[in-house]
Amino acid sequence: MRALIFSFALLLSCSLYAQPTRVIWGYLKDSATGEPIVMASVKNNQSKQTVLTNSKGRFSLTASPNQLISFSAVGYHFDTIYYSNTYLLQDTLLLHLTSLVTSLENVTVTARGMSRYQLDSIQRHRDFFQAVGSTPLPTISGANYGAGVALNIDRFSKREKSKRKAIDYYANSEQEAYINYRYTPDLVTRYTGLKEDKLIEFMGKSRPSWEWLRKHQNEEDLAYFINDQLKKYPPAK
Repeated sequence: MRALIFSFALLLSCSLYAQPTRVIWGYLKDSATGEPIVMASVKNNQSKQTVLTNSKGRFSLTASPNQLISFSAVGYHFDTIYYSNTYLLQDTLLLHLTSLVTSLENVTVTARGMSRYQLDSIQRHRDFFQAVGSTPLPTISGANYGAGVALNIDRFSKREKSKRKAIDYYANSEQEAYINYRYTPDLVTRYTGLKEDKLIEFMGKSRPSWEWLRKHQNEEDLAYFINDQLKKYPPAK
């Protein structure tokens, strides 16, 4: 009997703490204008699944309660939500990102000819480390500068452990921003001819890793990559 009670208690405990995976739908929009943010990356930080928003800012991905979902788009701050509390009760999520207003008045930039990604990254870097209470880097140098900023730090406590976790998520989101900057809809359309939903589907399935992109800096490398991926993931008819 004691063994039976123990087994029942164990089963009850597992059912109480089970985290069912479900498909969640949502829209990502500009916080100021309400316009949809197209081709933003939405990532489940636990499962590592990444999807892209469509022309209406809509997305869908799988998640379990209490998992962290992050959002990244060129020209915007990052943001995150924990899929819990009121989010679990919503049929469709309505989420917003704040656009970057790049101001480098207090930053000494020694690298010339910096890209849009690098300028955005500097701004995110400064805002992020001010938010966590650390001194931002005053000087940016080197053509391969790749730090960035931008989780919503208000969701983390000021304890050092939480700060380190925030910085880890920030670094991960900055990698997503770099992928978005290099692997663009215009580039993929140029080499595939794909548009709209077929383009989004293909880019979601063929998304290169940050590590691969850092090792392959030329557009020619990306052209070969896209061609190889097109053979693996032919667009649905």
